[in-house]
Amino acid sequence: MLGSAVIWPFRLAAVAGAVVRAEDGFDWHQGRFVATAVVLAFYTSYVCWHPLPYSSNRSSRVRIVVEQLLNTAAVMLTGQWGSPFVLFFIPTGMVAGFAAGGIMSAQLAAASVAVVTAQFVPSAGARTAVQEGALWAGLLGLVAFTSGLAHRASHDAARQQQVALDRVSKLAEANSLLFALQRVAQSLPASLDLEDVLDSTVGRLRTMVRHDAVAVYLLDDDTDLALPVRTHGVESVEPYALTGLPRGLRLAAESAKTVRLDDLTEADSISTGGRSGLYASLRARGALIGFIALESHGMDDFGQQQAEIVHGLTEPFGIAIDNARLFLRIRTLAADEERSRIARELHDHVGSSLALIGFEVDRAIHVAADGGEVQPVLSELRQQVSLVVKDVRNTLLDLRTEVTDSRDLTATATQFLQYVQQRSGIETACELHLDERVPLMVERELWQIVKEAILNAERHSRATHLTVSGHCTDEHLLIRVVDDGVGLHATKARPDSYGMTGMRERAHRLEATLTVRSVPSGGTEVSIELPLGGVQL
Repeated sequence: MLGSAVIWPFRLAAVAGAVVRAEDGFDWHQGRFVATAVVLAFYTSYVCWHPLPYSSNRSSRVRIVVEQLLNTAAVMLTGQWGSPFVLFFIPTGMVAGFAAGGIMSAQLAAASVAVVTAQFVPSAGARTAVQEGALWAGLLGLVAFTSGLAHRASHDAARQQQVALDRVSKLAEANSLLFALQRVAQSLPASLDLEDVLDSTVGRLRTMVRHDAVAVYLLDDDTDLALPVRTHGVESVEPYALTGLPRGLRLAAESAKTVRLDDLTEADSISTGGRSGLYASLRARGALIGFIALESHGMDDFGQQQAEIVHGLTEPFGIAIDNARLFLRIRTLAADEERSRIARELHDHVGSSLALIGFEVDRAIHVAADGGEVQPVLSELRQQVSLVVKDVRNTLLDLRTEVTDSRDLTATATQFLQYVQQRSGIETACELHLDERVPLMVERELWQIVKEAILNAERHSRATHLTVSGHCTDEHLLIRVVDDGVGLHATKARPDSYGMTGMRERAHRLEATLTVRSVPSGGTEVSIELPLGGVQL
């Protein structure tokens, strides 16, 4: 709608025009003229302060008609077409056109022109009266036409605005749904624990879609069974064979969309009393990994919007569940590998020391049996036990030193080198300059290689200086462990030592290059070069 304040300048202009016209042609001492002027002035002040609303309701139409009657009476009382107040017809005609359209404005103008012209005939003659009436009829008709156009343009704009608001409302609703789905997609993969992901899946479904029963099934690759891993409101928790799925799950396995069934039978439903349902397949890496089923006790309880919500949730749910299952397998493999690594550490360092203690015990027994002096043998045995305890403590310290989310490779290497310097007397230095961190699993593998190289230098090189250095570029990451010891040719690893083998296996998993060589000036250099093209920083 047009703003009501745009008319007040025309009302004031009508008052000014009336004053100019009345200055020479009327006697301001006439009581009728003065009374009419006072009434119109008061009314003009009132409607400028409280404008007529531009709406086509009954109240507004009545007020416009009353205003036109007031103007017509004022003109008829003060000289018909010669009245100075005839200009008041113009703002009233504009208000009528803006509020109710050009037709109403033209009708009011025609009625007023006819009445005033008829009264003007006896005093001015028919010809003059008709000429004056035609002149004002043309002028007020032009006002009616232009204000009617403005009224139509205003209504068209209001209609287009309403259409735009409706579209915005629908877009806002869709945006709200997409935002909710985005939050789900961001929050679900945050946990790599399968139980947490499943609980979150059911919790999100119960929050976003009203239902009476919900079930999440995951496929078992070994048995080809759909196992119910989370249920609510479902009495039967039996697994389904892929060849014997209920109708909703079977259709979901064959469709990329959420399946909506509004007329479930008892044989089709997964819950007792289910009459309508939504069924969706969970997929990850292009493979079917499970199903989501929601059912309600009423028919036609699920609409298209609920089906779209479930469809939008299935992809992040499938990815999150698949990630959690993969992480569980990786965690199991990592635990097995860690147990193997601990076994190698104990075998390499503690096992040999315990074997030596066994030999000392046997020697003590033989000396005692021969009647010899046992005290020196027991003293040596006590020293060996102390060395084993120290070796076990060092081994546990080595095993506990690890890269974490809060401690990067540089900080870990710096701390570990300080331990090595304290217990071995080797002067150590850490000169790692790694501006950015690689993924945590990659960084941990790199640290295991670096730690093994440090321990080898500590145990076998007889070095006095040990340096760990490295840098990172856009193309690769390079780390070196250099000592000034006796070199590779002066030391021979035992056949049952797994240190070097483990280092090469870890480098192979990272697709990195491991190089071990003797330094010309003396000592050994272990270097690992990791290309960063396939590593996401």
